[in-house]
Amino acid sequence: MGEDAHTFNPAEEGLFELQAPSDSSGGIQTRNFTSSLSGWAPGTIKESRHWADNDYTEIQFTGCTMIGAAGHSVGVKLWQAIPFGQDKDMGVKTFTNCFKGSNDTSKGAWNVHYNGGDNRYFTIAELNGSQYTRAHVSVKKVYVDTTAAD
Repeated sequence: MGEDAHTFNPAEEGLFELQAPSDSSGGIQTRNFTSSLSGWAPGTIKESRHWADNDYTEIQFTGCTMIGAAGHSVGVKLWQAIPFGQDKDMGVKTFTNCFKGSNDTSKGAWNVHYNGGDNRYFTIAELNGSQYTRAHVSVKKVYVDTTAAD
């Protein structure tokens, strides 16, 4: 038999293992997480891991660097995953501060609710304001916060 195409390979760039811990009611609990990015660009098939959320999402990038161009900005696009349908584009936030130094942080918040799906993920929509570039961005620390309370 051939190789199982659905096997998770942690060494494959751009893929994150999906985590789905359950809460006491048996549903998927919201969960903040920390990660990093290496060599991401607009128009590639890379997307972040999916997380349970359908109201508030804050994404923070700390320590952004760009290869192939001077790093000025990265456009982060949030998506609402819609099972058996087209995912909902929730808009782009432009991050600039994270390029100032390795400990500088940019953040964007989306406070929107969509019916039909309860998982979110993000992609890189643009670098330095362009969708069409050969540049790639790396981020030392990515933090996703799923609660407005903190």
